[in-house]
Amino acid sequence: MLSLLKRFTRKDDAAVAFEAVIMTPILAFMFVASFVFFDAFRTYNTSVKATYAVADVISRQGEADVYESDIRGLANIFQHITRNPNGSAIRVTQLIYDADTDDYSFEGSFATNGRTELRASDIPDLRDRIPVMSDGDAVLIVESWIPYRPAFDVGLGALEFSNFTTTRPRVGRIPFNDGDDPACVSCNWGETPDLGDGDTTGSPTNS
Repeated sequence: MLSLLKRFTRKDDAAVAFEAVIMTPILAFMFVASFVFFDAFRTYNTSVKATYAVADVISRQGEADVYESDIRGLANIFQHITRNPNGSAIRVTQLIYDADTDDYSFEGSFATNGRTELRASDIPDLRDRIPVMSDGDAVLIVESWIPYRPAFDVGLGALEFSNFTTTRPRVGRIPFNDGDDPACVSCNWGETPDLGDGDTTGSPTNS
């Protein structure tokens, strides 16, 4: 048997057509697989950057109220950046640290697309992901989920990429409001809302 294998490795005569029949499917599979894995990595990388972008926008909000309609608008922007209009979701939560009790209090938690808001029972599982904070400090937690369906079946099944990022509000704490922005909830993106007294200086929200 060993002599047959040695003879096979030394032989260099073959039919090109026969080699093509063997190698063409392998090359085609490798090409398609490389496309799928590259596209999956691109989708994940884009979702990470989009999550950071949403967190940065909210952290710069300053003293202006952040409404649920604002979070939905940011979710639409997230979908646009990731080019994934179906199934993606974000959740934005602000926590305040109390050094006396070594615990956190909630000041707003909003989620989109059917995701549940962050609850006190979820905090123990997140402690190792929350940075060290001083007493009274606030932290914004922005989470995102984005489904990925491969264009071809190459062994990579349906996935859901999730991201978790924390950032500190640029000015104290972000004032979250449980309702919809009354001036902007009915606006389409690019329209200027009428605030009722002829003032149109408000900024529209994509709801």
